[in-house]
Amino acid sequence: MKRFSIVIFVLIILFAGFFSYFFLFRYIPVRNMLDSYKKENSMLVSELNKMKSALPKKEKKVEVMGSLKEQISDFLGDVNVNEVQNKLEITLPAQKLFPPGSVEISKEGRDLLKQLGNILKGIEGKVIYIEGHSDNAKITGSLKRKYPTNWELSAARAVKVVRFLIEEVGVPPEKLAAVAYSEYRPIADNATSEGRAKNRRIVVTLVPR
Repeated sequence: MKRFSIVIFVLIILFAGFFSYFFLFRYIPVRNMLDSYKKENSMLVSELNKMKSALPKKEKKVEVMGSLKEQISDFLGDVNVNEVQNKLEITLPAQKLFPPGSVEISKEGRDLLKQLGNILKGIEGKVIYIEGHSDNAKITGSLKRKYPTNWELSAARAVKVVRFLIEEVGVPPEKLAAVAYSEYRPIADNATSEGRAKNRRIVVTLVPR
């Protein structure tokens, strides 16, 4: 009887040891692994939902940009309007805005900027950059005393347009920013007079905030 009791006791010890081994080294790691998988799955579902919710917004944004492009093109006629990477670029040739070698806005330029400004006033959620660009011709004569390089000239023209839009048209100043690129972002060959004329320009760029 005593021997039988010892056998039973040993079996109980072995069973307890096996159960402890299973619980500590099998069950707990598996449960931890399952918890980790559940957490990762929850994060993936959350990210997927964010991506799904962003899709309609992106489509709506593209649709609004396309509508705005058509509106400006129809209103301003032959002015070049392009949509580039969710930005809208309106290119105004310098000869439509300024007399040769001047930073004062011409009568034609004032009329054009008034038309454009009335559209810009109603646009929400955009920063409006007024970019001044020039050709690579050196500045000479009396103009050189005030504008030694194309940096100063392109900056002065951009600022003139910004001030006109604020003071004469009523575009809110917090929507606007003046930028100068001088001769360093050409869109045509400066070796020809036609190319230089294309490079002298003001670009109005609408960028989402």
